[in-house]
Amino acid sequence: MDNKGSTQEFFNQIKTIVENYMRNRKPAAVLLGTYTGDAIMIETLPVPMSMVSGNMKSRLTTGDKVRLLRNDRGREYYILEIIGKPYLTQIGE
Repeated sequence: MDNKGSTQEFFNQIKTIVENYMRNRKPAAVLLGTYTGDAIMIETLPVPMSMVSGNMKSRLTTGDKVRLLRNDRGREYYILEIIGKPYLTQIGE
């Protein structure tokens, strides 16, 4: 194989390694899910409530659509909003 072919093959291998690393690493992302009563389903992946945090966690009802922030590596999910429910704050009670 000539030098140019070897160099291209080397770069292709590096590209494959980086793509596989990023896919397995699970970088931070905003995701949509549905609360089932005991977990949040993100497509076909159930996320147990022990991995979910956020002020709105206690306001979830079965069937709610939620927007979540998945932290780097996917070990924790934070509820950003319950879609269609206004975020309420209480002042001075």
